[in-house]
Amino acid sequence: MRITCSGLAVVPTEPASMNVIVEPGSIEMGKRSIELAQAVSIRIREAGQRRYTKQIYHIQGEGTASPSGWNGENLRGSAGAPYQRMVPGSLQVYSKDRAKQYIPEVDYAEDSYWGTIKRHPQGEIGAGQELSIDYDVWLCRYDAVVLLEDGTIRVVEGASEAPESRELLLPEPPAVHSGFVLAHIFTGWGQTRIHGGGSVIAASGSPSARSTNSRPVLSGRYEDMAERTYVVEVSAANSDPREQYLYRIGATGEDYGTDAFLTTANLRWTEEQPLPLDRKLPLLLQSAYRYPVSWGLELDFSQMESETGANWDLSGEYRVTAYPEMIFDRRQALNGSDPLAFIPLEQRAHLDRFRSKAAAGKPVRIAFFGASNARSGLWPAQVVRGLRQAYPQTAISTSVIAYGGEEMRHGRHRFQPEVLSAAPDLIIMEYFINDVCHGDPEETERAARSILQRIQDAGIPCILLTNNGANPLFSRYGSSSSFRKYHELYRRLAAEYGMAFVGAYAYFSHLHRFGKYFLTELKGNMVNHPYGLVDQNWGPFDAVLSSAILKLIQDP
Repeated sequence: MRITCSGLAVVPTEPASMNVIVEPGSIEMGKRSIELAQAVSIRIREAGQRRYTKQIYHIQGEGTASPSGWNGENLRGSAGAPYQRMVPGSLQVYSKDRAKQYIPEVDYAEDSYWGTIKRHPQGEIGAGQELSIDYDVWLCRYDAVVLLEDGTIRVVEGASEAPESRELLLPEPPAVHSGFVLAHIFTGWGQTRIHGGGSVIAASGSPSARSTNSRPVLSGRYEDMAERTYVVEVSAANSDPREQYLYRIGATGEDYGTDAFLTTANLRWTEEQPLPLDRKLPLLLQSAYRYPVSWGLELDFSQMESETGANWDLSGEYRVTAYPEMIFDRRQALNGSDPLAFIPLEQRAHLDRFRSKAAAGKPVRIAFFGASNARSGLWPAQVVRGLRQAYPQTAISTSVIAYGGEEMRHGRHRFQPEVLSAAPDLIIMEYFINDVCHGDPEETERAARSILQRIQDAGIPCILLTNNGANPLFSRYGSSSSFRKYHELYRRLAAEYGMAFVGAYAYFSHLHRFGKYFLTELKGNMVNHPYGLVDQNWGPFDAVLSSAILKLIQDP
């Protein structure tokens, strides 16, 4: 029976607090009606933090300054690595017998965001030494706001950790077995207020008064979980007549990896550069990792210049305050939601020969060609299992030619000796994430054309795919805008060479519409792996990806 929802939006309080408000409204199901006559304010419990003491840690890596950056994938907890999102300032490092406490920045460097401890080469900690460590870690959690059959509102709290205790603390929303889920609330990582997302722009310090119509256009979706104010300083460029204006950007808020908090008094500025007037300007946070990070917002000065005229002075200060999106509306999903509806599945006819061979019961071989997600992700096995169920009379074998950290520029040299030599009947190619983080779309396109041309010449059916995104804090090229650009590049090349295309990044980029914050989807490392390190079944993304691939193959 179809559900019709009117009203019932879940919104933050004003000012923001740990309460949210469910606005009046109703749900209609045929002749039944459930009504909430008045707004209801409900309290969301803070996710809090957890203390870990006397944890065994074998020191790995060297660092001379904090934050020391990501230190690779590992088990978490005692005898593994610390959990990520340590509470800044909480780490204490001791010798194994706890007789000696080591000194930060003298004996070791640390990184609270990535859960990293590295020995200082001039310190007293030896390579591979076993240590005893204490620290606190921020927890996070999804709660579901539910309208019950009797017209009351209930909060269903989710878990704060994975089912497997050695995985990262990146939970899933709770399963709700009765009532109607109106919203998911994400809380944690030290947040003490619940925001509903959004951003606002203001201008000051200009030679001319700024009206609403004489400000740059703000666009994009803010993807960070920290409230920030971006300060954009624009000045006239007097030294080079070809450059009309220069700009630099600073941002307030939590300084990931450190125990600092950036304010307007201690901003860390980006390098001064010419202001682009022909394209959008990404709002950048100059991170403690010595490169700028984009969390999704952009300013467009081009319309401002054209509307105000050539004599208008754009110099001045522009401020954008951005609020984290912690309330994920689920009302549109009351009648169900299908991730595959977001994923383009294109050039299906390209796979006709493979389908015919498999349907005829002839043996087929699939080559999974790419990087770490093709090597250690769950989706290749899910695809093969699905095909074996669809073609039980057919012997289906595989060749995995996938190497963690590689990009298409590496794959082009592996194609002839490793892929073609396997004589595959189908190639499924996945280099998307590493290509994006390499940051050179022209080089990627050259490598892709080289590979796709050789696949075309060999007459082998091929699926080119895009999968999940990455944490923008991990790479200077890891922004959602970069991922969108490469997604469209892959899509265009697949169409040009007549290859099949599965664009699963289009689903990943809309995870908020499925009630989730994208970083919690990256279960294995909070970088780019959407499956557990210990429990590969932890995390639903690979199941969506494999379902999309199977649909493309099985539905002509």
